[in-house]
Amino acid sequence: MQVLKTQNGRPPFGSVLGTVQLPADVVRGAASIAEEFFSAAEASEFSGDPVETLAVPRWASRGSSAWLPNLSQLGYRRAEGGYRGRDDLWVVTAGVDLHTDDEGLVLMIVLHNDALSFQQGRTRHRPYAGDWFIFDDRLPHGVREAPGRSTFVGWNIPVVPA
Repeated sequence: MQVLKTQNGRPPFGSVLGTVQLPADVVRGAASIAEEFFSAAEASEFSGDPVETLAVPRWASRGSSAWLPNLSQLGYRRAEGGYRGRDDLWVVTAGVDLHTDDEGLVLMIVLHNDALSFQQGRTRHRPYAGDWFIFDDRLPHGVREAPGRSTFVGWNIPVVPA
């Protein structure tokens, strides 16, 4: 896959940079979480928060170093977590308008997606499970909803330049 580069030598935020082979238990677990989320949102007539964050399940993180992308090749490393740090999270949504957060740079591993589109700036795409990209959540970004019981589940990993 050819990746466009910006003036700083890095790809534009939000561009799909690669694809990892997700373990079958992660695919099944993410699909189950997507279904639970959509059913709960539907029951509340979508009146709650459009994005739910979850702690990364232990069954998903076990062995993940073998399949997560190598950030150092792109000039990034994981941000420190814990007290006053930034922790990994799973994010789940059926769609959310453009918004900003205050976390900074994020590596997003797509774990489940039913045709929803991610957008940051001029970059828009419908990522597939296993696709990954880096985006800056301090800049406007969103997930455009899709027809049916469409849900996006992603592993949000805070990163910083190496």
